[in-house]
Amino acid sequence: MKKIIGIIIIFLTIGMFHSYSSEHIEISLLTCSSGSESFTTWGHSALRIVNNKNKIDVVYNFGLFDFNTPNFYSKFIQGKLKYKLGIHSTDRFFRSYLSDNRQIIEQKLDLSDEDEIKIIQRLEYLYQPENRYYYYDFLRKNCTSELRDLIFENIETDFHDKNTNKTYRDQLNEFMTNKPWLKLGINLIFGMSVDKEVTKFQSMFLPDYLCWELSDVKVSGKELVYSQQIFNEVEDENLSYPILLNPILIFSVLLLIVLIIKSSKIQLPIFILTGLLGLLIISVWLITEHSELKGNFNLLWCNPLYLIFLFPLKNNKFKLYLSIVLQTMIIGIIIVWISNIQSFEFAFIPVVLILSIYNIRTIKKSIEFDAL
Repeated sequence: MKKIIGIIIIFLTIGMFHSYSSEHIEISLLTCSSGSESFTTWGHSALRIVNNKNKIDVVYNFGLFDFNTPNFYSKFIQGKLKYKLGIHSTDRFFRSYLSDNRQIIEQKLDLSDEDEIKIIQRLEYLYQPENRYYYYDFLRKNCTSELRDLIFENIETDFHDKNTNKTYRDQLNEFMTNKPWLKLGINLIFGMSVDKEVTKFQSMFLPDYLCWELSDVKVSGKELVYSQQIFNEVEDENLSYPILLNPILIFSVLLLIVLIIKSSKIQLPIFILTGLLGLLIISVWLITEHSELKGNFNLLWCNPLYLIFLFPLKNNKFKLYLSIVLQTMIIGIIIVWISNIQSFEFAFIPVVLILSIYNIRTIKKSIEFDAL
């Protein structure tokens, strides 16, 4: 029953905006901080519209998706997961985020009557059943980029695009300081396309960057954002992650063990895990339409060829040549990193050194065996 009432309210809301009494309308950008779930790490954006005359206060949200979608994760990786535009009451939206202890920044926009009407007309068009769904793209088409495009395509501003001296990867990493394992995974699975320098406009695919950039934008000589209010201000928790669970420390300890202990008992598990991760990277690369998941040079070290060691290798020369090939590829990834063709995560370094140690040991043993 509540759901039906909510739907009725939404459609009444859309109808009431058709009066376009812009004198009584306020439009605000809402920027929400990150949450505990991985997919909330980079925050969220939405647009609030208030019609004081008609007592309407709603939020337009481009970030809706259904976890119950068949083959959800497969569609997400392939780039075939549909997101949609939804409308919530502002009270409900605020309760949802504040109950998760997430901060909300509201920036009220100083718009002309004409600009307000254009934005509302565009939102009403996009909310039509045939228009409200879109294919999600992490870097180029998400809840925030949709609002960025809505604002800058319908408002004439003094915004001048220019380079930021940052890459997509740089910007993403800024929000993962307190989530090192997520940071490790993101930097493992993302390819070289996220290492291209982005412009200020492109950087506004992230909620905080859209919030920051709008603060500096002017319209007809006036600040676009004329008022800003913070709800449930939260402290920065970037330094709260236990250092003993940090991947770079764990992998560094493993490196010391490999250096000290000559036994090859842990070699096979490391090779298997590395090979399986390599298979994952290749699989994602082949099936996805997301450009950021293609062209991944991490395959040079996170290599499926390590899985060959699962089988007894009686041919000593084959083992020698395989190890030489694997070590050559590791030299290749080091060149890629040094040349800034693709950036890397520091936690990769001890893992690459471990693989190098085992490769060199295998090469040395094979040469010594042939010398006998």
